[in-house]
Amino acid sequence: MTPRVPRTTAEWDRVREAKHNVLARDPLSVDPADYPDVRPEVVASWRRSMLAGVDPGAREYVLDEEFQPGTRLAAVAQPIMDRLRDEIADLGSWGFLADRACRLLTVVVGDFPTANRVHRQNLRAGMAFAEDVMGTNGMGCAHETQQPFIISGTEHFRADTEILTTTGVIIRDPFTKRHVGTFGAHCLREYGSAALLPLVVEIGRSIEAQLERRADGEREVFDAYSAAARRHRGLVVAVSRRLSVVSTQARTLVREADEELLRRLADEAGERTRTVRRRLSSGVTANIQILPVRQPRGEFAAVLVLEPVETQGRPLGNAGEDRAVDVRACLSHALREGRPVLLAGERGCGKRHEARTALHAVSDRVVELEARRAPDDWLQGFAAALRTPGTGVLLGHITELPAELATPVATLLDGARGPIVATTAEDADLAVVRERFPVVLTVPPLRERRDELAALCADLLADLGDEPVHLTPRAAAALAAGDWPGNVRQLLQVLASARIRAAGPTIDLPDLPGHHRTPLDEVQRAERRVLMAALREAGGDRSAVAKRLGISRATVYRKLKRYELR
Repeated sequence: MTPRVPRTTAEWDRVREAKHNVLARDPLSVDPADYPDVRPEVVASWRRSMLAGVDPGAREYVLDEEFQPGTRLAAVAQPIMDRLRDEIADLGSWGFLADRACRLLTVVVGDFPTANRVHRQNLRAGMAFAEDVMGTNGMGCAHETQQPFIISGTEHFRADTEILTTTGVIIRDPFTKRHVGTFGAHCLREYGSAALLPLVVEIGRSIEAQLERRADGEREVFDAYSAAARRHRGLVVAVSRRLSVVSTQARTLVREADEELLRRLADEAGERTRTVRRRLSSGVTANIQILPVRQPRGEFAAVLVLEPVETQGRPLGNAGEDRAVDVRACLSHALREGRPVLLAGERGCGKRHEARTALHAVSDRVVELEARRAPDDWLQGFAAALRTPGTGVLLGHITELPAELATPVATLLDGARGPIVATTAEDADLAVVRERFPVVLTVPPLRERRDELAALCADLLADLGDEPVHLTPRAAAALAAGDWPGNVRQLLQVLASARIRAAGPTIDLPDLPGHHRTPLDEVQRAERRVLMAALREAGGDRSAVAKRLGISRATVYRKLKRYELR
């Protein structure tokens, strides 16, 4: 029998005891089934909070310095929040409205608990209540799981919130169905019950209804886009001053750099249907049919239908995926002819995975040698592997060998007859070694091989444990939309974390880390690529990156943290 939401002192005490037991354990070993007195979804949240590094004894609230106030959600929901303020004026409760990152937008307060009962905070817009910042709480859990949530008393991860009952419900855009924010109502724990949650859900639905009524022409844009997508079945884009919707097929051509161009075309067209020819940032020239959509005065919107007419000799498909296929074919061919191969590519892009797969296909056994080993041991191991018939050799990070080993390694390579694959980062160099490889292939980064991601995830998950685990279609789609600056290595970390979060053999969207459930848009992906390039060119010097990009060092550090670049 599933435990209920705790409501008595005895129940809260049992939950606290279980929580202290969980906190004393390795989070990777925590199993909700071991705690029958606690709701399993709460134990799962404690485990995620521990993995995120939340301090259960913390008393400060985190203010996100990058928070930008004035969102449409806050403006549209304000009448409802004002009514809520009147309704709770005499109650010991309060309501929070947060944005899609679970940062506070608006708070309305009734008879706020006295200072000796609650650690009072100067509540400010931009304070973060996400689970990975504040630990288990109603809004954070709703944001994390995308489900309505109630957390009572000692179910909270942080000790300073144990005297509260908190709730949360996500708010979705009525047209895109995307998560745009979270609403929560909170009170002292003795005043809360499971009956509070349906009321919170009802308020959330009221905010969604208000969003629909105040769409300011967005309904017309989506209706026109849907009709055009059905009629043309291809490259369709809809734009307005605040909105951009790109069909899956159109994403092969339209990049973030094209967004302003398409908006300008829509604005200049006015109410006239017209067709123009423009070259896009992808290098493709397209005929663009502009179909205006009626909007309120002072606004503009249009659906644009694109027809490519020239691609500068390039196919419209994903070149990275074609390159990956070519790399495998060339690698297999070279090994079967007995020619050593050097695999280059971005760090973590899967060079070792490709090398192992190819070597196992032509060898009885594979010996892996890491260049960071003691030089003498490495050289002896390489020589011994070459003397063993039927042995394939994988030389990791070959260009990181000490310079004094370059000549003896080159000599061994010249006399080698068995299958050998070495790996190196794209920006590494040790010319005397590289020159000894008759075949040098570059493995494309993961972001250019999205069609392979489902199969790659299946392989990586199979390596993570004995029990079979698979991704749901929506989780696989979210991962495929990511930019993956850390390539396969980063993907493996995300899958390992999701496997721990998953309650069974299926990894669903809520099991993925928060920032992978809502992938970066084209603008953010482009910004991250610019940052990565600047970091490489500056050798990791943050001050040089700031100077090169014309931004402050503080901004550089914030963006590096946001985009997981270290």
